[in-house]
Amino acid sequence: MELIESYLINNPCYQANLKQADSRYTGFQARGPLGLMLHSVGCAQPKASVFVNGWNKPGYDRACVHAFIDAGSGAVYQTLPWHYRGWHCGGSGNNTHLGVELCESGAIRYTGSNRFEILNRTKALADAKRSYDAAVELFAFLCGKYDLDPMTAILSHKEGHAAGIASDHGDPEHYWSGLDTGYTMDGFRAEVKAKLEAAASAPSEDDPAPQPSPGQNDAADLPFPDVDPNDWYAAALRWAVEQRIVQPSAAPFRPEAPLTKAAAVVWLRRLYHAFCER
Repeated sequence: MELIESYLINNPCYQANLKQADSRYTGFQARGPLGLMLHSVGCAQPKASVFVNGWNKPGYDRACVHAFIDAGSGAVYQTLPWHYRGWHCGGSGNNTHLGVELCESGAIRYTGSNRFEILNRTKALADAKRSYDAAVELFAFLCGKYDLDPMTAILSHKEGHAAGIASDHGDPEHYWSGLDTGYTMDGFRAEVKAKLEAAASAPSEDDPAPQPSPGQNDAADLPFPDVDPNDWYAAALRWAVEQRIVQPSAAPFRPEAPLTKAAAVVWLRRLYHAFCER
C-alpha cells in the first residue's frame, strides 16, 4: 500500500481536532475509531490530489475525511491522523467512524444524482478495481490497527444512512452498480477479513527466516504476482523475502512505485533484525 501523508492542516476540521474543540474530538482522539465508513466522491474526478488541494483551506468548512484513494494509482492520501474526528458522513457516525473516500474514474460523466453514463468502460472498470483493491488493503490495515471486526465495523455511507448515523447518500454502491462491477459491501467486508486473517497468519519478525532448498533457483517461486523470475531484480527480491526484509504477499509488489518513508523505515528495521541482532 502506497500511503502519502497529506494532512489537511488548514481545514477547520483539522484545526478543531488540534484545539480539541469539545468532547467529541477529545473522545475520538482518546479512543480511536469504533468503525470504518467507505465513501466515494460522487463526481468524475480520479485524482486524490485535486481534493487534497481543494479541501486544505481555512474556508472549506463543509467536510473533511481521513483519506482519499486515487483511482489512477491506487495511492492512499491520508488527510487526517487516524485518531482524529472527521466530518465525512453528516451524522453521528462522525463520532464513531473513520471515513475514506474512493475517487471515481474520469471515464464517466454524471447526468444526475447517483446517475452517470460511461464514456470508456475498460478504463472506468480498471479505475474502479484499482481503488477497490487499495481500499481492501487499507481497511485491513485499519481493522488490525484498531482491533476491529471487518464484518461488523465496516459500513458504506449508504449503509450508515440506513443505520441512522449518516446523511442520505448512496455511495459507494451507486458507483459500483452503475459500472456493473459486481462489487458489494458484503463482498468488500469479506475481502478485508480475508486479507486481515492472511496478515495475522504470516510469520512474525521473530520467526526464523525460510531457507531455500538445495539447488533452488533463488529467483524462482516469487510470492508476488507481478514479478517474473527473469526480471533483473528478481534474485535480489527473493533474497530480501528469505531474509524477512520484504514480506511475501499475494498483492502486487509494484516495483515501479516510489518507496515511501514508512516502507523505508520498516525495511531498515527488518534489515537490522536480520543481520545486526544475529
